[in-house]
Amino acid sequence: MAQGPGSIYGKALFEAAQESGKIQAAHRDLSALGSAILENAQLARALFNPGFPETGKRQVLLSLAKDAEPLVVNFLLVLADHGRLSDLPAALEQFEEQYGASERHLEVVLTTAFEIDDAQAERLRATLSSQTGQKVALERRIDPHILGGVVLRVRDLLIDASVRGRLEALRVSLRQARLAGQASPGGSA
Repeated sequence: MAQGPGSIYGKALFEAAQESGKIQAAHRDLSALGSAILENAQLARALFNPGFPETGKRQVLLSLAKDAEPLVVNFLLVLADHGRLSDLPAALEQFEEQYGASERHLEVVLTTAFEIDDAQAERLRATLSSQTGQKVALERRIDPHILGGVVLRVRDLLIDASVRGRLEALRVSLRQARLAGQASPGGSA
């Protein structure tokens, strides 16, 4: 993940939570907050709308986080007070990434052209877990556009072993070969 302001805030919150022994509580409360924002479009519009008054955003945040870990409440208020609520999604992502790494959790998104059965998914999860030494959580997605094969996303790493990905690589290769052939000197006079 890029080190933008949101990532820096997320990392700072993670470190503060770790130092104070509040990492589990912070994770729980941030997960709940992230879910609430994702599930409620009106809430997201209010928090991320530059035209919505900062005092209103502050009240919304305090209402959302009324029972949250004080460290999380303070974090949210710092973002609000500095006009940085737009960095909240990146901060939550960074916190989650660091939390997962500290707990040796690895979130993997598996995309296939059609649904695979639970046994296949479990074999893949177990293989990834044994190879990485981490607890792997596998999220399955279906995308018929990949035609076949699999696409794995692990944090910022994308492993594309799909038919569509191979066809695209072949297309690029052919285009480069054709351009290289056209650029070579010689030919008929």
